[in-house]
Amino acid sequence: MNNDSTTKPPAPPEPKGKAFYAKPKFIMGAVAAIIFLILIFQNWDGVDLRILFWKQEGVPAAIPYLAFSLIGFVVGWLTKRSHAARKHAKK
Repeated sequence: MNNDSTTKPPAPPEPKGKAFYAKPKFIMGAVAAIIFLILIFQNWDGVDLRILFWKQEGVPAAIPYLAFSLIGFVVGWLTKRSHAARKHAKK
């Protein structure tokens, strides 16, 4: 009995470029995130927070850091321009 009719499974596709964790953008983001987390964990001391007429005492200093970071992330995400839009703007 001949088994010539059996076929081999297809080979997995070859990777297209570097893995995501080897790209400079990912590495810099990871380093920035680690530094940010170190900053947050070192600033759990209570501080007085005054915003206009509102005063809060004993707020951990990490809370304003997190709030302003979140605001910055959201503003950056909302105002980002695509790569194609930048190319079009140069012309």
